[in-house]
Amino acid sequence: MSEEAKKTVFRKAVPTQQEDIKKKYLVGNTPPFLGKPFDLSKDSYSIGRVEERDLCIPSDMVSRHHATILQKAGDFFIIDNDSSNGSFLNNEHIEPNKEYKLQHRDIIKFDTYEFIFVDSTRADLWETLKPLSREGAQIITLYSPKGGTGLTSMAVNLAAALSMGGKKKVAVADFNFTFGDVLTYSSAKPALTVADVLRETDINGENIEKYLIKTPNYSLLSAPNKLEDSELATEWALKTPDKLQKILWSLESKHDFVIVDLKNQIDDITITTWEVSNLILLVGRPEIGHLFALRKIISIMDKLKFPESKVKLVINAADREGSPSKDDIQAVLKRNFAQIPNAPSEAIKTSQGGKLYFVDSPDTPISQEINNLSKSIRGEEIAASTKGGIFGKLKSLLGF
Repeated sequence: MSEEAKKTVFRKAVPTQQEDIKKKYLVGNTPPFLGKPFDLSKDSYSIGRVEERDLCIPSDMVSRHHATILQKAGDFFIIDNDSSNGSFLNNEHIEPNKEYKLQHRDIIKFDTYEFIFVDSTRADLWETLKPLSREGAQIITLYSPKGGTGLTSMAVNLAAALSMGGKKKVAVADFNFTFGDVLTYSSAKPALTVADVLRETDINGENIEKYLIKTPNYSLLSAPNKLEDSELATEWALKTPDKLQKILWSLESKHDFVIVDLKNQIDDITITTWEVSNLILLVGRPEIGHLFALRKIISIMDKLKFPESKVKLVINAADREGSPSKDDIQAVLKRNFAQIPNAPSEAIKTSQGGKLYFVDSPDTPISQEINNLSKSIRGEEIAASTKGGIFGKLKSLLGF
């Protein structure tokens, strides 16, 4: 990582004194914005259909300059800019060109898109997010600070498990632009890649489909397969991280689950993906170097103010001979974690043969643990007794 990149990561990971000031947010309450916070730090925050708006809503029922949120002396007001189809506050149609003062947890609606106004002086942002009752697609990112953790193999087999034999639509996005090998692990033929998507001027749920490679268990947005495309894709993504957001939200709008296989460096691509994700699976191996690296990443995520319910630790090859005990691992990480058993003969089917062990050998211990992980993500194990939507389910499942 370059020195400038390190400085960028450090600036993002360590909040300044100004960033500690309590803020106001709009939080999405419907897909594709479900659970996503939008910082209302400007005096005037524009909402509309076109990209130039602070919040761009991709709907023909939303006007180009639909509404504005104004800040005046610490109070926030919403104004409908005489939009064609109107705006709603707490299910009541508001008059155009009139200011309405916003209160904590007010619900604002444009077309079918709902947002919650969150005043973090009244309640912690993430404490407010957890009880949201809306169901929606999930973006799940797999990340490891070290190489050799079996991340890609886990990603494609988890995708197969989440698909439930085709009952759920799953996409895998390979965001390891330089060394991504999801294509190889999927035994798929090269086609269009994420580099081609980044060339698009308008990225949405409709045109994203033409870039996807179909496999029997999931759709794949492949990493570039040429070095020059990899370098260009990285450059474009770093300059326009909002395009990465649009790619993920476009995939989310068409799928039940989006799995992101991420590189192990930390830069704006990584942090943007983390921020957009509903769940981050932080993966390591039962080795002291891996465990200390995981602890550093947990510290960074804490400084980024990610809630514990957003980050699940996974130790791969956990029962390998000579590995630290579960208690020793927990003493280092100080967090609960899931364990994937050591199964090199099964894992090599995917990494070398392009076959999914979850499909070919569903009854093996490693496949069963991948299936358990997919069930916990889907919330199946507590569906009958848990209320409160996906955030409530994750809270109970992950023990937070």
